[in-house]
Amino acid sequence: MRKKILIADDEQSVRELMIELLSDEYDLITADKGDKAWEIIEKENVDLALLDLRMPGMTGIEIMEKINQNAIHTAVIVITADKNIQTAVKAIKLGAFDYVTKPFDNEKIMVLIRNALEKVTMQSEIDELRSEVKGRYGFDQIIGKSNEMDKIFKILYKVSPTDSTVLITGESGTGKELVARAIHYNSLRKDGPFVAVDCASIPDTLIENELFGHEKGAFTGALIKKIGKFEMANNGTLFLDEIGNLKPDVQSKLLRVLQEKEFTRIGSNTKIKVDIRVIAATNADLEKKIREGLFREDLYYRLNVVNVFLPPLRKREGDIVLLSQHFLNLYNKEFKKNVKINRQVMDLFLSYPWPGNVRELMNTIQQLVVMNESGEITVEELGDKFKKVQSIASNSSFIKPGMTIEEMEKILIRETMQSTAFNLSKTARLLGITRKTLHNKLDRYPDLKEFLSKNRP
Repeated sequence: MRKKILIADDEQSVRELMIELLSDEYDLITADKGDKAWEIIEKENVDLALLDLRMPGMTGIEIMEKINQNAIHTAVIVITADKNIQTAVKAIKLGAFDYVTKPFDNEKIMVLIRNALEKVTMQSEIDELRSEVKGRYGFDQIIGKSNEMDKIFKILYKVSPTDSTVLITGESGTGKELVARAIHYNSLRKDGPFVAVDCASIPDTLIENELFGHEKGAFTGALIKKIGKFEMANNGTLFLDEIGNLKPDVQSKLLRVLQEKEFTRIGSNTKIKVDIRVIAATNADLEKKIREGLFREDLYYRLNVVNVFLPPLRKREGDIVLLSQHFLNLYNKEFKKNVKINRQVMDLFLSYPWPGNVRELMNTIQQLVVMNESGEITVEELGDKFKKVQSIASNSSFIKPGMTIEEMEKILIRETMQSTAFNLSKTARLLGITRKTLHNKLDRYPDLKEFLSKNRP
């Protein structure tokens, strides 16, 4: 689309010159008075205004003040015969892209116009992206109407507008990063960066470098300066996922940064101040780690200002149908299909303990939608893990009325381990979870861990 430019100048010769220069490339509107120029800006979708500072009715400075007051996204290039630098400085402070003095150079003003319009386009794309991202991470994207989720929503609405540090706890796959992003994009820092660090995936020898960066020549191989995640997150939010994996020496440095709001890059003595909000997450029991001497108690209390516990999906039975429908709609739209889930499949979904939580449910439905050709997902299309649930459910020696979801989960894990001759990689694959998540399950169920140790070849 052709960009729309307003030429506002009380000199007819200037307006005619600008029309001659610009009419081939842009849609033009002219105004010979300041109040007329403001009326056009207010009503029309003007991309760029070429404003003379001295016009009858309203001055260019007054128009710029109104543009700011009304949050109108129109770029401004100031045209002035005034050689006083203070006038230009005031215009720039009010947000003018640049200024030119009369008589101006035609080539120079054409370059300025192109650059200003490029900035307008870029800003429009950034605003659109921010709007899309905010929509993607709004609270309405956190699906759930169970009592457990209702409590979480109440906490999120209260804590998001503040700068409080938040610790999100819960099993792998419960949506901790989604909640962290929702907090950020509903906070006063929403226009700042959201920087995520997975502390579990970075080797111990590299985590400090990843967080704080280094100077050129700080160590062998440091050929260029590296900016760390703390610096990247300045004026925004730093999300530290799997915080329980940090070693004690890094915990000490992290505590110091949180207290003093400054750090130094590796190989430097210069302190760098940062203004960030920290959100941390873990699937580990940090209080247990404290008792074992593996996690600093003072860091724990520094991070755990507000705690958000995300319950496992097996504790949110009322949300399984909602989430299933949400993911079904999502992937139907993505893959241009109209697939439905039949009642038998949904019954199995409600019986299955979902050891991989929401992430497992999402991946399961994505796979089923992609592979489905009939328009309806049936039991025959489900994997072995659901057939095991069906088998267990039909065997009265395995399942009893009143049995908890945790008890069913333990049975499912035990039976699957036995069917794979206690091969944990195969067990995790059949259960639809990662090997790490399976180990976490075994840690939570000591009797299962003992069963494994006694029977594993």
